[in-house]
Amino acid sequence: MTRPLVLQIANEPVLEPSSRFVRVFGRLAADGLLRHAVVSPLALLGGGREAALRQLHAEVGELRPAAVFVQTPGAFPWTDDDVRALLALLGDPPVVFWEGDAWGGHKQLTPGSVAWLEAAARVYSVALGPQAALLRRRSHASVRYVPHVLPLSFDDTPAPPLGEAFDDVVAMGNCYVRFGCWGGVEGSLDRSRMVRGLLRLPGCRFAVYGARWRGRGARGPAPFPRQVEVLRQGRITAGWDHYTEYPGYFSDRLPIALSAGRPHVTSRQPGLDWLPGPRTGLHLAATPAEAVSIVRRLLAADDDDLHGHAWVRERLTDQEALLHMLGGLVTPPSPPADPWHAFIQPLVPA
Repeated sequence: MTRPLVLQIANEPVLEPSSRFVRVFGRLAADGLLRHAVVSPLALLGGGREAALRQLHAEVGELRPAAVFVQTPGAFPWTDDDVRALLALLGDPPVVFWEGDAWGGHKQLTPGSVAWLEAAARVYSVALGPQAALLRRRSHASVRYVPHVLPLSFDDTPAPPLGEAFDDVVAMGNCYVRFGCWGGVEGSLDRSRMVRGLLRLPGCRFAVYGARWRGRGARGPAPFPRQVEVLRQGRITAGWDHYTEYPGYFSDRLPIALSAGRPHVTSRQPGLDWLPGPRTGLHLAATPAEAVSIVRRLLAADDDDLHGHAWVRERLTDQEALLHMLGGLVTPPSPPADPWHAFIQPLVPA
């Protein structure tokens, strides 16, 4: 029997083996479970939109995929006509749309996202609540939940001992607050409050990585592929997510931080009861002050009492996410019941 072909439409300006989902598609293909083709329209955009579309059609026009997997389209200027023409060329396969970002408020969906949402047979979102409502208004498909996961492109080398850490606490995330004022992104003030609270902890060697932080402890942005390496420089890691009112939402920094093998302290959103708790190194806080209090308590603990965990590397990678999203369209194995069975039904009302 011919293995089903999945065409991945990526959203990166440079397509590499480490690009999101590329490695796991390659692994599933190597295991004989499917065939895979990938193209990134943004990587073709240098000669202009029309030239990029012509090149895209030339590259994929002979394909007849069983499904098209579309990542958040990003900056490529798709129109409804572009999407319809491409799908007709491919034989009108079903579209699985993955929305890997949070939207709302001052941050509205791009026209390209809207064009693909209207064509999608399945829509998966890393956030529910207002996010799901926003996507439903643009799509004929139901909106299903898929959490942010650990990319397989991160190495799986064991974490060095806590005693080898350079800092006590490492926080990561960009700053969107200037002169104490809201920067237009939901949750930005609370992230700033948490960082200021950690800076005030007496005797704490503190570092914060990300754009636009200033002053003591500011280290600038950390390249995405080096985030695990950077987080392992602390005994404890910390973060605060945007859109904390969106059920189920957290950025990929949570699984990335947990994979570093350090205790991780971050914000508590609704719909996260399925995540492991403090015994696996994850500590969720309702407020920035509570996050600082948890870090203070962890700083007083011996290294033997600080727990990191390999749970995300076993249960929450982009391999499990892709198996979940493609289930029923192609025939790979199902992801593990824990926690993926919980996502078949909404975690909370959308």
